[in-house]
Amino acid sequence: MTFLKWLKGGQKDKPSVIESNNQENFVDSLIVELKAATSDAITNAINHVEGKYLKTILLDSYFPLTSLTFIPNDVEIAQNLEEFFRVHENINKGFRKEFCKQFLEKEYHSSRGATVKVEDSFLPIFRVDTESLEKSTEDEKFIISLKGKKICFSAYATLGRPEKIPEEKDKESLSSIKSGSTDSRADVQTRLLISDKDGHRDLKVSLPALIGRYPDASCVQYGIQPIVINSKYVSRHQLFVFSILEDIFYFIPDQASLTCRTMDGEILVRGRNYLLRNVGERLYFGFPVDSTGPISGNVDPAKFPVLEIQYKKREGKPLQTKTPIPTINN
Repeated sequence: MTFLKWLKGGQKDKPSVIESNNQENFVDSLIVELKAATSDAITNAINHVEGKYLKTILLDSYFPLTSLTFIPNDVEIAQNLEEFFRVHENINKGFRKEFCKQFLEKEYHSSRGATVKVEDSFLPIFRVDTESLEKSTEDEKFIISLKGKKICFSAYATLGRPEKIPEEKDKESLSSIKSGSTDSRADVQTRLLISDKDGHRDLKVSLPALIGRYPDASCVQYGIQPIVINSKYVSRHQLFVFSILEDIFYFIPDQASLTCRTMDGEILVRGRNYLLRNVGERLYFGFPVDSTGPISGNVDPAKFPVLEIQYKKREGKPLQTKTPIPTINN
């Protein structure tokens, strides 16, 4: 498997289908609705049970998500969803699981520090019952939120008993990742200044590096250094930093559900390569990829982390080329 396939989650090649703007818009809106419904369902579930436990227990444990059920709130949505899965599962039997990964996070957190974990094998339930919906009254068919927006799905989540977070070896491994340890495989390095829930860190990092909430440790086999950022609003794979000769670039992976903004207020576009300036760059995390409204200053690193990437020259022997690299004398 190539690195690019790994970075995109190792997904199989997408089936060849006739593209449709209407279908793409339907999928985009569907993911947004399911993501919102999932967050509400898990929040309600964790609020119902976390009061039974001391905060010290909540911080050292996690609740496994055992079930998540979606129920469409009107017939049209139910029919469209049923047809959507039917068509795509005829082509790819594992389509539903791949689709659900687009709106399910690896973890969810409450204000008291409780954590809900979602296993990779987890698959939610879509309860599509058009007959019962057709028999509903007009008042029952439409549920309106306090903001006046139609709610497309009702969702219900159940949690298992809290399980203790593994210690010792796993903590040592996590500590090694957070410390930004390096090896001799790379001679291009950069300096990262991170502000998150753990405070402020100054790391000297070998490139390439994958930065996020839970960067996959298997990236090490591709010579990539994983860097953990411990904050609420950051994607699992949030930022990839790499070098070409003396230049350093960074981009937001396609599967990231959130993006960043620069000090100049620019919202980074997924998949686009950005050249690191000689003065470095400061990035503010936690912005939706489709953010179009005014940018507000986020000040809580536990929720909205801040990353500063500083330019650092290549260490060791200079790059050998047939033609000398021109320099600018100050």
